[in-house]
Amino acid sequence: MPSSHKPIMASEEKKVTINVKILKEGERVLNVSHSGSSYYITVGKENGECYVCSLTLDENGNPRLEKTPPLTITFGEGEVEALVESAGEEIRVITC
Repeated sequence: MPSSHKPIMASEEKKVTINVKILKEGERVLNVSHSGSSYYITVGKENGECYVCSLTLDENGNPRLEKTPPLTITFGEGEVEALVESAGEEIRVITC
């Protein structure tokens, strides 16, 4: 970042415009919701699946895009599946 640019602080009264550049060809935004200091963006993929990203401001007021944990909504029979990686092992957890 050039020295002439100063990070925008969340407490400062300034107009901020944020462009979130996450869409790939064939994707579209299905929903944007706000909770606390975060925005949650649900993106529909061309194959019918969707994923959720969150946009927050860090301690310096800079925007941060998070895809962690990766949350994908896909086709199935009402199950939630989590893949947990720990100590070099993968554990699959499924709930109905």
